[in-house]
Amino acid sequence: LVPHAPSRAGKLSMQGGAWGTGGGWSSSSYPSQPQSQPEEENDTVYVSNLPKDITVDKLKELFGSIGKIKMKRGKGRDRFNFHPVIKIYRDKETGEPKGDATVTYEDPFSGGSAVKWFNDKEHWGVTIKVEPATKNWGQQSHGGGGGRGYGGGGG
Repeated sequence: LVPHAPSRAGKLSMQGGAWGTGGGWSSSSYPSQPQSQPEEENDTVYVSNLPKDITVDKLKELFGSIGKIKMKRGKGRDRFNFHPVIKIYRDKETGEPKGDATVTYEDPFSGGSAVKWFNDKEHWGVTIKVEPATKNWGQQSHGGGGGRGYGGGGG
């Protein structure tokens, strides 16, 4: 939040379906230094270098030890059950885990704590890498749905 921000009336415009085009905040409305968000404000972490036999239950046990993992309701007949918001990325052809995943916490502080506690530590016989996840909306095209979701840096 900007402490003495002017009224938004007349400051934002919407042209062509996107906010901020053709108008926007004047430079005097922003603080002189850009404000960066600390890692603790990201509730999702990207985990890489996982073993090929990784499961959602193994990830839930480890990452759930420092914070509450977000739960989502199932679909269809499974709508009365809740599942952890943990995505293990798989090879499209074989269905085998690729060795990376995302874990989403209920609160952003736990995401930052997971990076501090688990990054470059050995678990399941390998040294895993844990970093804040970044949203890569539409960077990859996957047919009908587009590349929506979280991804992380390579390496």
